[in-house]
This record gives sequence, structure tokens and C-alpha cells, in this order.
Amino acid sequence: MNAFRAYDRIEERRWVEQQLTEEKEKWIDDRANELIAMFPTDPLAMRSMFISKEACMALIGSEAQEIYNDYISRICYARAEEEWQRRAPCPF
Repeated sequence: MNAFRAYDRIEERRWVEQQLTEEKEKWIDDRANELIAMFPTDPLAMRSMFISKEACMALIGSEAQEIYNDYISRICYARAEEEWQRRAPCPF
């Protein structure tokens, strides 16, 4: 009988941990998407009058767009994870 209670507690703990993990992932995804929405969709929109014309030409093309999107996604997800850590610090 005690074995069944112990098993139930273990299963309940796993279920709670799974819920917490899903909540964390959802929060990070939502926050990262909020941050991504703040950036321009076109890399040329990030150019500056201080960058030479030749350097701005590097921002043109489908590969530049793909790399720009990857860059923005990575920094936004990293920022969202940092915010989660500050929001819910490790209890240990």
C-alpha cells in the first residue's frame, strides 16, 4: 500500500514539473515573440547614416534576410530566458 502512495507522489511530482516546464516554455516563447515584433522585418531598416553605402549593400538579399531573422530570433530568445530567470529565480 505504501508503495502505491509513493508511486502516486512520484507521478504527481512529475506531472507538476511537466506543467512548470510547459509554462516556462510558453512564457519564453510569448516574450520572445513580443521582442521580435519590436524589430523591423527588413535588415535595411536597421541601416544608419554612419554606415557606408557598401556596407549597407551587404544587408540586401535573401541570405541576408535569413541571417538577420536568425540573429533577431536568437537575441530575443536569449533575452526572454534571462527575463524568466530574473522573474523566477532558482530556489536552490
